[in-house]
Amino acid sequence: MKKKIFNKKTVYYASTFFIALLVGVYGGLIDIYQTPAVIEIANNLQYPLYFFTLLGIFKILGGVILLLPRNFTKIRDIAYTGFAFDFIFAAYSHWAISDSFNKIILPIVILMILSISYYLKDKF
Repeated sequence: MKKKIFNKKTVYYASTFFIALLVGVYGGLIDIYQTPAVIEIANNLQYPLYFFTLLGIFKILGGVILLLPRNFTKIRDIAYTGFAFDFIFAAYSHWAISDSFNKIILPIVILMILSISYYLKDKF
């Protein structure tokens, strides 16, 4: 009998690892190192660069926290909330300066991936 590739557990782990590792750890490091892309975004949004340093630290912490075992429910919920605020404010910030559609929709798509991870975290 064939096993389902896209069962709840697989989708949960894929979405959680995407958020934790790519958005959290990798994105946090990029924010801390302040690559030219981050500097350009900061200038476009008129945010000070020190904001991205702190944001990067919180992204890394949130990414690590999402990978903690299930018995750390409360702190994991705080990390989910922090990422949700990050994505909502990122989309709003780009919308407020009439940035391109891609820059507005990308944080919303990532928010949907985060929502999938959050929804499935207690389903198996």
